[in-house]
Amino acid sequence: MSERKTFESAAARLEEIVKLLEEGGQPLEKSLKLFEEGSGLASFCYRKLADAEQKIRQISELEQKGGKSDGQD
Repeated sequence: MSERKTFESAAARLEEIVKLLEEGGQPLEKSLKLFEEGSGLASFCYRKLADAEQKIRQISELEQKGGKSDGQD
């Protein structure tokens, strides 16, 4: 896949995987592959959310100090 993965696309795929696994009926090997893919997507989403949270904190701290959020102090 040549396109960049986004939080939204990863979360959507993760929802699909959860649905497939909850429905059951998948062969064991396919279920394991889906679980592995889902685990990777969950980690990716967690990192993206953690990065966003850190950025929000940094911006909030700058605004509280009276600074600008564009990197100028």
